[in-house]
Amino acid sequence: MSEAQKENTVFKNMVLYGIGGALSQAAGLITLPLMTRVLTSQEYGSIEVITATTGYFSLLIGLNTMSGLYRFFYDMNTKESDRKSLVSTTMLFVALTGLAVALLSIFLSPIFAQNLFGEASYTAVIRLAFSALIPVAVYTYALGLLRIQNKALPYIIIALIVSVIYMGCVVLFIAVFKVGIPGYYCSQIISNTIGAGLALFFSRQYLSLKFSTYWLKRLAKYSFPLIPGTLFGWSLSANNRIFLNAAASEVEVAYYGLANKATIVITLATQAFCNAWEPTMYSLLQRVEKIRRTLPMMLSLYTFGALGICTLVMTIAREIFLFLAPPEYLAGIGLLGIMQFRWLFTMGVYVIDPGTAKSGKTWWVSLMLGLAVAVNTLANLLLTPRLGLYGAVISELLGYVTAMVGRWLISNRLFQIAWNYRYFLLVTAAYGLTAWFQTRVILSDLTWGWSFLARLLPAAGFFVFSWLLLDRESKTFVTTALKPVWDRLRRRKPV
Repeated sequence: MSEAQKENTVFKNMVLYGIGGALSQAAGLITLPLMTRVLTSQEYGSIEVITATTGYFSLLIGLNTMSGLYRFFYDMNTKESDRKSLVSTTMLFVALTGLAVALLSIFLSPIFAQNLFGEASYTAVIRLAFSALIPVAVYTYALGLLRIQNKALPYIIIALIVSVIYMGCVVLFIAVFKVGIPGYYCSQIISNTIGAGLALFFSRQYLSLKFSTYWLKRLAKYSFPLIPGTLFGWSLSANNRIFLNAAASEVEVAYYGLANKATIVITLATQAFCNAWEPTMYSLLQRVEKIRRTLPMMLSLYTFGALGICTLVMTIAREIFLFLAPPEYLAGIGLLGIMQFRWLFTMGVYVIDPGTAKSGKTWWVSLMLGLAVAVNTLANLLLTPRLGLYGAVISELLGYVTAMVGRWLISNRLFQIAWNYRYFLLVTAAYGLTAWFQTRVILSDLTWGWSFLARLLPAAGFFVFSWLLLDRESKTFVTTALKPVWDRLRRRKPV
């Protein structure tokens, strides 16, 4: 395989895993208009608060051993015969920790119900939410196994099956049977249980009941230092809902949650990029000069693509909101530009931090994320009671910026890379101005036609500016990756 073909693998995997990720997320997006119209804003806000709180415990299932699995599966010293033991040990450990979380939830649910909502009636719902964590975690790990093996087709098919089952369950439980909040978590349990079983079936050659203490120790040494960082990472997105619920109400959390769901396009795009890039980065860790050349280009392309998508979404933001929910939820539309922007930093760490992976000093990840959570918490304490929704979203952004910049600095001390800082800063500034202007237009009294035109023109200007500023190597990568698609379109004969 030539170097050009190897580089195009990232682009191809982005498309393939992007489809799989889109199918996984599409179910939630398609059923969202139904949920926001059948459930009250208070009920929808309660789901956001419960999910944010119980999500901390989902991170305890497996204790982040997927990171170690990636690291050692691709290690040149790991033989094919060892991989079966490595994978089996990981999945058995996931099952054991899942059982522990299930038992813990029996005691914690009444406490959370009282502290979050001031009443015990939410105990059963919170216990159901805890139960949903286990199949979701196993399904996530099982999909990770498919990614490791580059089995993109099964990945996409299983994601489609799970999405269809989830949508059917939501319609059945929430729209037909009217069971309210429990219907949401029942739908998760059923769809993810089926998905986990299917994904594990396609990885069956690596699965057995063999548990290796040798591999558990190696996984623990690499992955366990990342656990605080994973918890901190969840805190950056969950803290804001919890603080907002305490400072305002579940209704405000519902507006915040809807705005977050409206970031679905940039969420899918950045996750698809990272799903494709992460295995590639691990495989390049031993090729020092190659990764030093590749990473700056990837950061520029990631910045161009991510902020370009954010700008396109802002162009049709009002229409997206009115499709997803009743007009009541337009109260949160001003948050969208900031919420989308934070995804640049949320997933950007996977590009700018090869240093901790290469050196094995993963405890730096937890340290930097701990600092980010401290910034996020302090900002929430100061801003959310005063600014409400905007205080919460600004606090979230500050936390993610701190996390990425901190890991950027540490990684460069461990593994020096010549980054293109100028492009990153100029394009982020351009996006900030464009999104601010588009938001002002959305909130103005302009008619729909003039409003859309006023949003479209600065978006076009952003793309021209960002593309002209892009370095030649990055432009070549894009045009080379898109050339086969363009050639195929040109060869098609008109019907």
